[in-house]
Amino acid sequence: MRPPALSLVLNEFPQRYEAIVRFLRRRLGSVEDAREVAHETWLRLAEQAGTEASCGPAADARAYLYTVAANLGQDRQRRAHWLQAHLQQGREAGAGVDHTPDVAEGLMYRQALSALDATLMAMPARVRDVFVAHRIHGEAQADIALRLGVSLNTVERDLMAAHDRVDTALRHWRGEPRRGLGGPTQGRRKSLASLLGAAAVGVLGLVGGWRYRQTQALHWAAALSTPQGQRLQQSLPDGSMLTLDAQTSVEMAFDARRRTVRLLRGAAFFAVSTDADRPFTVEVGALSVTVLGTRFGVDIEPAGTVLVQVESGRVRVARSTQVLAAGLTAGQGLRVASDGRSQAVIGPASAWRQGRVHFDAVPLGEAVERLARYARVDLRADPRTAQLRVSGTVEIARWDDWLQALPAVLPVRVVRDSEGGVMLMAR
Repeated sequence: MRPPALSLVLNEFPQRYEAIVRFLRRRLGSVEDAREVAHETWLRLAEQAGTEASCGPAADARAYLYTVAANLGQDRQRRAHWLQAHLQQGREAGAGVDHTPDVAEGLMYRQALSALDATLMAMPARVRDVFVAHRIHGEAQADIALRLGVSLNTVERDLMAAHDRVDTALRHWRGEPRRGLGGPTQGRRKSLASLLGAAAVGVLGLVGGWRYRQTQALHWAAALSTPQGQRLQQSLPDGSMLTLDAQTSVEMAFDARRRTVRLLRGAAFFAVSTDADRPFTVEVGALSVTVLGTRFGVDIEPAGTVLVQVESGRVRVARSTQVLAAGLTAGQGLRVASDGRSQAVIGPASAWRQGRVHFDAVPLGEAVERLARYARVDLRADPRTAQLRVSGTVEIARWDDWLQALPAVLPVRVVRDSEGGVMLMAR
């Protein structure tokens, strides 16, 4: 039986939210993780709400809702286990009898990284994307196929092609035949090669890599981006969880003393694992948001202001050497302009995680630019309408309905072009 109409499932979600959280908490062992997956479930369903025509007749919306939540929870556990395994692998690699890196090993490591760098960059774009999504991010093959609009067999073929290229590159680097004719490689080279799957990808900036410095301090770096209309939830090596809104870019660097994330554009929500020895800092230009363990969101708004909102714990906000807020707590927020002026804000953190965007007397041009992250079409307001003020809450999955309702409250008209773009113009 094909799935029920998504409108039925979405209507069922509010009534089942707390029950779904309890269901996921039993599976994941954490109420915070359970709430994150419940939010992701709603987002996945909302993003597909436009595909009603492909759905079969109404079936058991409740069962379908729980199935989606369970699958997303399982994917989250896979990603977390993958990261923990590689972290432990890195620790064990540095805990052997001989920790001192010699010149030969350093040269071997750089040569191997160069070989894999060239191999990954030479892959066709889709093959590389499939490999990174499955082997690095832990994304299920079926989800990759759905996201890329290809068949599951195509994803499997791409993975086989990528694995074959990586295997060939490593064997060439070791000076071995393409296929193992003499048994598995032993000793230090095998241990080193086991690290290359993550480390080489880090060279390309796709997900980050594990590296050891001479001090034996583990360093991890990554760069992540999301395209228009898509969000990403990513486990971090310290056990924290990062959720990126659409059209968002971040750069991350963790070491033994600090955890730093640079938000370059867009919006992100952080569920930070407590570590008293390593503060967690989010940087946006000269602005820094520092915590030890908490849940909070940071949003670079269209006007260039930065919005910080706290869901739990305490957050310190500073600009250069000036402390703007020593301890924001749950429900509190701060909006900081580019010149350093700040304004207190009250409300839920990162409402976009629940599929909503709030506007409070903001210029219409800024509201339209914010919604353009999700619209997947060209969405603009002309100069005469851009300065009109608008307030209200927009359901992201129904942004077009909100636009159609605007002429009833503002002197604007909605004009569509032949390519599907939308322009708000003065009446």
